[in-house]
Amino acid sequence: MNISNKLMLIVLLTTFEISITVFSAFEIAKGAKFHQLNFLHLKYVNQLTKSVERIKSDLPVDIQAIESDILAIKQQPIDCLNEINHLNRIIMKVIKTDQAITICEDDIKIADSALLLVQQYKNDRLNKDDFLIGMSAALDGFNQHSEVFEEPIRKTVSFILMTLIPLVLIISLFNIIFISYLSRTISSSIRNLTKLLLNKSEDNTNLDDELDRKTSGELKALVIAARHRIKSEILNIESSLELKAIVNSQTASLQQANDELAQFAYRASHDLKSPLSGAKSLAQFVIQDIKAGDTEEASNNARIIYQQMEKLETLVVDILLLAKAEIGNEEKDFIDFEQIFIDMKERLTWLMKDNPCTLNTSVNLSTPISSEKARFAQIIENLISNGLKYYDKDNASPFVNCDIHDELQQLIIIVTDNGIGIPKKHQSEVFDMFKRFHVETSSGSGLGMALVKKHVEYLGGEISLQSSDKGTTFKIIIPMDTLK
Repeated sequence: MNISNKLMLIVLLTTFEISITVFSAFEIAKGAKFHQLNFLHLKYVNQLTKSVERIKSDLPVDIQAIESDILAIKQQPIDCLNEINHLNRIIMKVIKTDQAITICEDDIKIADSALLLVQQYKNDRLNKDDFLIGMSAALDGFNQHSEVFEEPIRKTVSFILMTLIPLVLIISLFNIIFISYLSRTISSSIRNLTKLLLNKSEDNTNLDDELDRKTSGELKALVIAARHRIKSEILNIESSLELKAIVNSQTASLQQANDELAQFAYRASHDLKSPLSGAKSLAQFVIQDIKAGDTEEASNNARIIYQQMEKLETLVVDILLLAKAEIGNEEKDFIDFEQIFIDMKERLTWLMKDNPCTLNTSVNLSTPISSEKARFAQIIENLISNGLKYYDKDNASPFVNCDIHDELQQLIIIVTDNGIGIPKKHQSEVFDMFKRFHVETSSGSGLGMALVKKHVEYLGGEISLQSSDKGTTFKIIIPMDTLK
């Protein structure tokens, strides 16, 4: 779903919630309206009773006032029936309070009969005694209806209160959850797009498929347009014989295309720019050295370019691993942690060769572990390599210990070192991307710990750390039921 459609859906859900809330308020207010109508009914019945008593006492009475009171009494059930809509009728029928409707209809009939008596009495077609008998019967009916009217109305209002208020709360809660979900998917689309821009090279044929799967239409269109533009500019540069002149003339166009991508890939571009800029400058020096016949200097510069490209490759690989950390695309198999340690030591030969740290590993599992091997390999290798990199050169016996065991249906991985530690003010940022806290020692991309956290979270676990100038301990806890 496109971002614009998601935003429209949020508006519609909010409008629906407001409409239900307003409707509920009006329905609840009807209860007060019905009680008010019954109060007026009693008021006019009381006035009519006084007028009838005056007639019985042979006191002068305005017959027009009696007729007016009866009309006022009749108006209350009429207004009541007008207030009751089709939905109210269904509800009253279901909860068996629809006798209130019958009461209103009967009240109107009694009022019509009383008005007929008044007309007959005014036209001298009805004597006083018969008129009083008829009016007394009408008053008895009116009073009885007022008394029995309250109970079904009270039950109906109570039912509406008990139904609509929870309904409004449920709809509001649903809206909060669903709108939060939509907002999260919008953020996720932008985040996934940023990862794709960091991960994918220009000649990767699967980028369009990844865009279709992970991003919404507007973001996809923007990236594809920028991507095609960059490809076009690169092709123009590569096909030109005057490379330097074309680079200078096309810088503004390429910069514009890069600006279109900056909102999605600023952080990555910051770390990619340094080795690329250095390689570009060195490439110019190599060209100058070759022209000058200084092949030794050209060879040195070329070697530096190669080293810069290795750093760049490491960064891209780390970004790719970080993006894949949330995708379970490897088949599960039984994990041989001892073999993982063996493979890791082979890969870290360059780091361990002249490193004085003692690496101690132990595995004590009562139950076999089944999961994706690559995830555990990357978790263990990143934690141990960090301990090896940041050892304390002033410590006579530096070490890195890795202990893996199970306890209380949990897999526990603890990596401890006695290195230089992590500054306290930066400990909350350890698992953020592109974070390095020992610039003079750091040689990585700044993504290792972010990758570890992604893997641990994917496996349903938690990672914590304790660090001081005496060393650092990372502890990972993963429920065993996710590793079967």
